[in-house]
Amino acid sequence: MAKNRVLEAIIHNSAKFLIPSICGYLQELRFLHAPRMLKGCKLDPIHINALLERWRPKTHTFHLPYGECTITLEDVALQLGLPVIKGAAIILGKEDLCATLLGKVPNKFDGGWISMNWLVKKFDKLSVDAIEVVKEQYTRAFILLLIGGILMPNKS
Repeated sequence: MAKNRVLEAIIHNSAKFLIPSICGYLQELRFLHAPRMLKGCKLDPIHINALLERWRPKTHTFHLPYGECTITLEDVALQLGLPVIKGAAIILGKEDLCATLLGKVPNKFDGGWISMNWLVKKFDKLSVDAIEVVKEQYTRAFILLLIGGILMPNKS
């Protein structure tokens, strides 16, 4: 039961960071409904445990009575109603990517991960007179917090 409370705390703590002035950007990206998931997410420990018992980390699949199954990006998009953008891009490095998309770069990376705590600290307050580029960067940071708080809630 304690593990369930940890997961719920991560989800609920992410809800505190929605900045009203980025709602238009979230709506444009078809992400505005996603913060509603943060207001309360009913977790059913019995169903979660049943899935965890069937998960095979080596193959990243569930072993169910009727066969093997995995979750795709399209499955997540359909369940959450989020847009999927496919394409290719050339990225020179993590620092360049962060500087371009977020306007800020963490002082350290843990592999390819960005710390959720770093995002919270660096993107907690948006200036009232922020320009459009900065609002877009805060929107991207908020979406990363959504993903880190709901889809991959392991604090990184």
